[in-house]
Amino acid sequence: MAPPSKFSLTQQAINSPKANLVNPDKKILKIDNPETLSKTKIDLPDNIEVIKEEASISPNELYITKQLPKEVAILHIYQNGQDEYSVWGGNTTYFLAPTKANEKPNISLGNMVQNGKLPENIQDDIKYFSHVNVEIRKWLKQLKRQFNERLCLVIADHTNFEIPWEMLELSPYEYESPYEYVGALITTVRWRQIISGDDYLFLEFQDNKCCGHTAAYVLDTELKGVGAELNTFKKLQARIYRSSQHNIKDFQAYLQQNESNCAFIYISCHGTYQDNLKDIALGSDNDETQQLKLLSLRKSQLNLLKNSQGIVFINACHSGREQAHYSIPHSYRMGFVELFLAKGARGVIGTLGAIGDIHAATFASELIEESLKSPTTPVAVLLRKLRLQVVQNLPEQPTTQDLLPFIYTFMYVYYGNPMTVLQLAIQGGQTDA
Repeated sequence: MAPPSKFSLTQQAINSPKANLVNPDKKILKIDNPETLSKTKIDLPDNIEVIKEEASISPNELYITKQLPKEVAILHIYQNGQDEYSVWGGNTTYFLAPTKANEKPNISLGNMVQNGKLPENIQDDIKYFSHVNVEIRKWLKQLKRQFNERLCLVIADHTNFEIPWEMLELSPYEYESPYEYVGALITTVRWRQIISGDDYLFLEFQDNKCCGHTAAYVLDTELKGVGAELNTFKKLQARIYRSSQHNIKDFQAYLQQNESNCAFIYISCHGTYQDNLKDIALGSDNDETQQLKLLSLRKSQLNLLKNSQGIVFINACHSGREQAHYSIPHSYRMGFVELFLAKGARGVIGTLGAIGDIHAATFASELIEESLKSPTTPVAVLLRKLRLQVVQNLPEQPTTQDLLPFIYTFMYVYYGNPMTVLQLAIQGGQTDA
């Protein structure tokens, strides 16, 4: 294993001792290890040309700012062929060397829940997966000791394996430290390549405030337990589109308006996830006229997202899952998270599978209440606290019913700047649109 470097992965590439000056006008930066460069998107000056030992270019580039705070670490997962993956990690203090190729683990939460696997069996599967990932656990424990609650982990998973990294156990042995789940102890965000127009989005680390009113769509004709959500939004005087009173296309039309003060867009409905991108949708489970198709939304301007740059919370089954299109010859996958980020959202919360209606409504209400009580706490930190809370509520011998909220809560993932806070205004909206 290579010794830890005092530089981040990006800095290691830029400050390579192999740099050569070949003429006064053009600088050549030669990289001995092309793996390091191919997995880090580097914004170099125009007068620097990069030459790699190998000509191959990995599609799994990290589009993350070079100026990483010292308490931020990146866990980068890239795919080897069809059924293998490798992992490496970077931080200004500790470096996780690339791991050997591992076989694809069958631990997709979306698939396991859909196939009816019991929550206790899901928990066991995650424990076994955690057990064999010794290098990752040791690296994260080092970082946790160094930075404590200030530590932030960016999970850049470029595979299609749907590994629930937030559920990785740091100490998967009850006698040592039970229930040390990464997403409950460490503030985590996810990131991936996002194409927006003719450019790529970079994940920036800077203080961001999403201030303004709330807009919500709620499928109150089909979902159970939406009363809690509606009461919360009425307190906020949010603009509410209810399926009992509006067609979902009215909500889509609102997303195209040129407003700039919408801090929070909330969507509570069913989510349809299929192999064919044409069939991926949000809305009703059985009425296509009350659905927003993924590919249809891609053709919409969605000016509200572009102008407001708020947080989008898609509280629908499978809303954080992605698929590739047959016409795309590489690993770029599409989904609602990718779409809303590309259209201008500052951050997006989605789900990794199917979630019970009542839990979904309760979770949303708790998250919004926490943001109102702690308007200076980043959204990513609020999510960590909610995960920690559900873990602490687990009894010593949890039953299936005890574990359901635990599984559901860890299905929520956040893509975006970990420093973004949500400051919702209780004014300027209206009870019903």
